[in-house]
Amino acid sequence: MSLLLNKKIGCIGAGNMGGAILSRLAGKILVDNIEVVDSDKLKTGELKEKTGIKSVQSVEELVHASDIIIIAVKPKDMDPVLDQFGNFKIEKVIISIAAGISIEKIEKKLGRDKKVIRAMPNTPALIGEGMTVLSAGANADEISLEMAMEIFSLTGKVMVLSEDLMDAVTGLSGSGPAFVFTFIQALADGGVKMGIPRDKAVILAAQTVLGSARMLMENGEEPFTLRNRVASPGGTTIEGLHILENGGFSGIVMDAVEAAALKSKKLGA
Repeated sequence: MSLLLNKKIGCIGAGNMGGAILSRLAGKILVDNIEVVDSDKLKTGELKEKTGIKSVQSVEELVHASDIIIIAVKPKDMDPVLDQFGNFKIEKVIISIAAGISIEKIEKKLGRDKKVIRAMPNTPALIGEGMTVLSAGANADEISLEMAMEIFSLTGKVMVLSEDLMDAVTGLSGSGPAFVFTFIQALADGGVKMGIPRDKAVILAAQTVLGSARMLMENGEEPFTLRNRVASPGGTTIEGLHILENGGFSGIVMDAVEAAALKSKKLGA
């Protein structure tokens, strides 16, 4: 039985991630149990028309009406939003998806006794293929964490890690889709350079990445092992891999993840 049954869920923020989470929830639980608030009334209007979710006028109204509160705002907006919470019951579960904002910082604002869970989803949640990592605060019990897991399982896969890894997670899976899109664009550009029409090259590149990722997930083998199976001795693939590694491809990707992780850490400072 769903732990979300009869639970009132409210979301502060109707942007890409907030909208994705709510859209997925609306397909699984009663829309009468879901509310959203956002300063952009156009966004809430579009979401209401698309899903039937109710919108409310203020953060405080949403907080008092909800059992589970998802904070889906940008890091810079976190303090002003938390200032609007007012007093509320300890039993409520607070889930924040704001990059770089620690559980401690939220507890400092709302009270050390509050049930706080930090989440880092990514944009493929929009199509139900997201990756979300959760970390629970000291007062978030097992049921609270399980409810959070159930919510984000509707948007893709879910993993629980300690909070000290969340900035690294942000750099890897949070920012990762942009790195992958850049790689797909580069693959397609390579095809175009060699004469393939762009629309066909994009499909070839995207399906190659999708199929490779699915193969990795289903086989459970190391990427290095699967790569070696494609790279035959003296063949075309090893020739291309030599160019990538000679240009520092692996190191550049690692540097990109590190830079994004360090930026996440700065956002919470």
